[in-house]
Amino acid sequence: MSTNTKIIEPGLFYHICNRAVGNELLFQKHSDYKNWLEDMSRIILPVSDLHAFCLMSNHYHLLVKTKESMEVNQFSFAINKLQSIHAKRYNYQYSRKGSLFISPFNRIAIDNDAQLAWAFWYIHRNPLHHGITENWQDYPYSSFKHYQNNQTGFLTTDYMLDFFGGLNYMNHHHSLLAESYSHQFKAFSLE
Repeated sequence: MSTNTKIIEPGLFYHICNRAVGNELLFQKHSDYKNWLEDMSRIILPVSDLHAFCLMSNHYHLLVKTKESMEVNQFSFAINKLQSIHAKRYNYQYSRKGSLFISPFNRIAIDNDAQLAWAFWYIHRNPLHHGITENWQDYPYSSFKHYQNNQTGFLTTDYMLDFFGGLNYMNHHHSLLAESYSHQFKAFSLE
């Protein structure tokens, strides 16, 4: 994984992700995922809107738009705090020691509409990409079901629904055309 320490600026979309060190897991039980989502709501939402997420057993992906009012380093501090809280809880619960996350976390600024559409598609289809399930639409730790069931909660859905013209995001997510974006925009290499 390449080192990426670019400053996260206010008012921009970013694809954020990170993974566990080595062959470690980040999430083993439903409660691990649940705690992460609760902590994420509390820690990340004051500095950004969350538009998409996917939590895999050994890594996570987020699509965020940082708040205009955010100070320059505030988002990075928030992600680091989220990861630290999760690691401390995880280490205690599973009797392990040491770092759990690779540092620094990966971030890529979303520069245009095609890249935004691709990141949204890639994040939701990540369980398929990693061979976890072919039925990625029902993966329980992804924001796709929130869009499908019109559940907002901590997720900001209006922007992406407007972006795709309502439920047209479903056609996009099922389209093989979205795969053509992959040659233009590199996903984070998490292998």
